[in-house]
Formats: sequence, structure tokens, C-alpha cells
Amino acid sequence: MTHTNKCPALCKKKLENGSTLIELMISMLVLAIGLGALTTLFVGTIATDTRNSKDTSATLLAQKVIEELSAQNTNSTVAVTLTDCVGNTWVIPSTQGTASPGQGASLVTNASSPYYGGIDFTQSIASVPTGFSMQYVDCDPNGGQTTYDVRWNVMTVTANSTRLITASARKLGSTNGGLYFSVPVILRTVGGS
Repeated sequence: MTHTNKCPALCKKKLENGSTLIELMISMLVLAIGLGALTTLFVGTIATDTRNSKDTSATLLAQKVIEELSAQNTNSTVAVTLTDCVGNTWVIPSTQGTASPGQGASLVTNASSPYYGGIDFTQSIASVPTGFSMQYVDCDPNGGQTTYDVRWNVMTVTANSTRLITASARKLGSTNGGLYFSVPVILRTVGGS
């Protein structure tokens, strides 16, 4: 019996191992999509890091106001001055207001608000009493500047001995290019003589 090969002549050629041009283009497309996603992730991470840095600066400014006020004796009439990086001098008076609403920036009085008792940023900066707000400019080493809206309120708790100090700060233009909304930092402390 003779064995006949049923495979045509083309079957006898060695099969080529490797990728076709279409397979290579598809793998390049998948790689490009993956790298694009990583790039978006990196940009988002950088934006979040920048926002966190600005939030930290806002917290430090509110803390600075609270520390300066709580370091003063409740009967003190000495004002504290702060100077920002562009030379603006801001005066923080040591005066205090009545038990409620205190003296300085308005407080949120709506008990159902998550900001209840904090500084009310719906109040225009022009209507905050003199000496209880500042638009502090912070400079970075690369020459950039960030302006913070800082406001505070001082309220008498017990006559001539204890006061509640509320300070808040937020970055002006706090939408960060439309990507993020920056919530104001609100700090409170009780200071006494």
C-alpha cells in the first residue's frame, strides 16, 4: 500500500512563527490606552498633592491666628501683626466680643449646617469688621503666590477670663482650576488668662 500525501504543497511549507502587523497594531493600541490611563492617574495625583499642600497652609494660617490670640491675656489691648510674603501687614486685635455672637467674622448659626459654629464664608469680606480678616499671600519657592481668605471670631465665655476663638481659612479661588473644591479649615480653641 502506498501512502499518498493528501496535503497540498502549501501545507509542506514551514509555518511562520511571529506576529502579524495587525496583531502588533492592536497590542500598541492596548499599550497606548494603558499609558494614557497612567498619565491621567499621575496628573490627578499631582493635583491632589497640590490641593493637600494648600489645605495644610490654610490650616497653619488659621492655627497661627488662634495661637496669637490665645497667647494674649484676655484683658490685653496689644494687637499682633503678621506680614505676608508680599509685604502686606495684617493686624490681629486682641479685643473680644459678647457671649454670642462674639466679635469678628459672622458665625454659621444654622444648627443643621455641617459648618454650624464655624466662620460664615457667605459674609462678604468687606462686611467683616476691621482686624478680623485678612487675605494673606503665601509665596512658594518657584515664585508662585497663593492668597488665603482668613477670618476669625472672638467670643467671651466667662467675663474677663475665658474666650472662645474660632478661626477659619480657605484658598481664594478654591476651585483649583475646576477640578476640586477646597473646603474651609475651621479651628476652635478656648483661651484664658
